Amino acid sequence: MSSEVPHTKTPPHREHNLFSFRNKKGIILRNDVLDPDAYLPPVLIGREDQIEELAYHMSPLFQRGIPNNALIFGPTGCGKTATTQYVLKALDEELLYDPVDVNVVHVCLSCKEVYTTNAILYKLIQFLEPDTTIKRSGYSMDYYYEELYSRMNLQNKSLIVVLDEIDFMKKYDILYSFSRAISSGKFVGKRFIRIIGISNSRKFEDRLDPRILSSVGFEKYRFPSYSTDNIYHILKDRIDLALVPDSIDDNTVLVCAKNSAKTGGDIRKALNVLQAAAMTVEKEGSEKITVDHIKAAEEKVQSKNIINAVLELPLHHRIVLMSVLKFKYKPEYSTTGNVTSMYEALCKKIGETPSVRQTVTDWITSLDMQGYVTTAKVNKRGKTRMISIPDNEIVQTEKALFEDDQLEDLRNFNPVIEGVKL
Repeated sequence: MSSEVPHTKTPPHREHNLFSFRNKKGIILRNDVLDPDAYLPPVLIGREDQIEELAYHMSPLFQRGIPNNALIFGPTGCGKTATTQYVLKALDEELLYDPVDVNVVHVCLSCKEVYTTNAILYKLIQFLEPDTTIKRSGYSMDYYYEELYSRMNLQNKSLIVVLDEIDFMKKYDILYSFSRAISSGKFVGKRFIRIIGISNSRKFEDRLDPRILSSVGFEKYRFPSYSTDNIYHILKDRIDLALVPDSIDDNTVLVCAKNSAKTGGDIRKALNVLQAAAMTVEKEGSEKITVDHIKAAEEKVQSKNIINAVLELPLHHRIVLMSVLKFKYKPEYSTTGNVTSMYEALCKKIGETPSVRQTVTDWITSLDMQGYVTTAKVNKRGKTRMISIPDNEIVQTEKALFEDDQLEDLRNFNPVIEGVKL
């Protein structure tokens, strides 16, 4: 019998050397450092005051007490989520050195992805018991609450739950239930659940029932936009790790920082722009990022960010956006009532059960807070709210919705032919 090693055919991509660029030296050393979602720096620049405030918010833990619920609000890309993660990571480390009499753990949920009470409770149960046999649905809401509290008691754990983009929750009764859990006798000893809500809007609390608002008692923390100086130093800090020396000069970094500050101070956008510019330079085989590269990347990122943001919305929020879009050529009809009627018709067209009208109204308010739509009150048969998609975002919003597989059958939906009553 032959002992020769069987011949292995060279894969086609190796024959054509598709990945030959791997052997070429480019300007990017670490792409992850330029990704706002992939890298949490050891020091957060420009958020020293906010870090100190959130750290002090946790101080009752070290005095045999319980921190209050917190609401963090501020514009997109101002470091709300990163700062929260940074402080909670530091809290974990501090509790290793200075333990308290109950195990405190934290979990972060994106309410764009997990926005129903049932889904949130299931995720928390799954967090405490990864191999849980409990199903995602099929039980009463009381059952999920009791199962969560039972696991917290058995494991001697208290929960700090971060609800990122809390605006997108379908209902807010869970905030009331969690805030009342201690007084309702759900826990043994000093166990607790506390909420840290993160919102882009300072008006979030206006949406809450007074009963919920009073019970939750949020301590509020406002985050300002990043300044040009903040953004410049954050970019410089990332560049030192991510790019080869001298691949971008200070003036180009400053242009990127200034442009970002002028359009809202969104550090996520600034990092995405720098990353896109760096990747373009690598593809070109160039050695330096120029101002022209930055300007081209800004246009590319703006379009991509809008499309991605729309596609990340829950399905029914996207249907509401599609409903607003149907009034693009007849904006005078884009009232809350008409948009809601359109939403109901679109749901029927694709076999979705529409939510009640008050919920749709709340979703429109949420989309307004997040900047997906704009609303204006006009004197038309009393006070009427007119809804539209911002002019500078309508093309990208339309592109995202029309390329959405779940909404494909709605692209050519004609409300007149379909008999939608407006």
